[in-house]
Amino acid sequence: MTPAPSTKTEQDFADCAFGDFWLRKMRTLYKQLDAVGNGYLCLDDMIELPTLLLDAFPKMATESGDTLVKSMIDLWYGFLCTSVDEDHRCHHQLLENDLIESLKRTLNTGFKEHLYEGLVKPLFQAADCDADGLISMLEYKTMMRAFKVPDRDSELIFKLQDTEHKGKIGLETFRAILANYFYSEDEKTGLRVFGPLINYKRPEDFGEVACGPCWEGKMRCMFRRLDIANEGKISCKDFIQIARTLSVRSHLDKQRSNAVMRAILSLWIKFIAVDKDGKHFASITEKEFIKNMRTLINGKFRHEIDQFGWTFFKAVETSGDGYIQLQEYRNIQEAWGVTREEADGFFKVLDLDKDNRISSDEYLTAWCDYFLGEDPHSKYKALFGPVIAKPAAP
Repeated sequence: MTPAPSTKTEQDFADCAFGDFWLRKMRTLYKQLDAVGNGYLCLDDMIELPTLLLDAFPKMATESGDTLVKSMIDLWYGFLCTSVDEDHRCHHQLLENDLIESLKRTLNTGFKEHLYEGLVKPLFQAADCDADGLISMLEYKTMMRAFKVPDRDSELIFKLQDTEHKGKIGLETFRAILANYFYSEDEKTGLRVFGPLINYKRPEDFGEVACGPCWEGKMRCMFRRLDIANEGKISCKDFIQIARTLSVRSHLDKQRSNAVMRAILSLWIKFIAVDKDGKHFASITEKEFIKNMRTLINGKFRHEIDQFGWTFFKAVETSGDGYIQLQEYRNIQEAWGVTREEADGFFKVLDLDKDNRISSDEYLTAWCDYFLGEDPHSKYKALFGPVIAKPAAP
């Protein structure tokens, strides 16, 4: 059902209760801001937005550009990155759950007061290059491309709000669009301003992992996929090789290639190569890997699992439509040592709606279930190959 046009401003909405629909919208916004797939947000992402808009609107007034840059910086320091001291926000890497908690703290107070002057007007004025107080559909779509929103989704929102069918909307209409996104909790009338909503199970929604036989068998399989040289141990060089293979197979540009390398090295350095006491290893055996994963899976690592999955997905999803094709999926899996036959078979498992492509929801559902699920009958248990029941020989 198509929602009715929105006319309410942020001041007309009751305080947000942060229900499931709102949560899905904020998770979607987070993913759109992380366009490259770093697996986190940082101040550079806020700088990227005005950079893209200044490029997209070369006739933008210098004053409008200055206001836009300031608005993005204020958004970061004042509302998105509030989980650390201000002195550390310049270099902080913000995870999805941190952003959600920051918005919960500010959405009904300071953010509501900030939204119109601090976000709505700067974005609108940036797109309104002829300063006639209106933006056209083309200007709206161009602006939303900076948030990596597909044109078709922007067109739907614009047409819905252009009630007089004049091909242009004013500042108050644009205000209503963003107010609806941040404050509407009615799924029937809520606007999907930043594209289709994320809808996979968050790591925070899984219960504590008991690390039973099925889970342990999946981790053994994971270890052996990571052991590229088949040496019975894994080290940093295996992770470097995986990143390089994925970059070459997928013909990644430098930005995406660096994002993959950064993510895979972070996975090794921060989690796999360190024990519960903080001791780092140059290499680890299968037994040590399982032991380390047991101590990490219910701690901080679980909150970053989907961020790593998102990075690998974005590395090969180059069209910007939120889907990967069969060959792109092969590139991911073959970088981990999964055979083409195995990859092709599991592609069919992941493709739930049978449209011959995999959405980020379909991919991340399997990714999170693999690391955090313990159902021996789960169809996702073979994401990296068959569950291995027996430990490696000493």
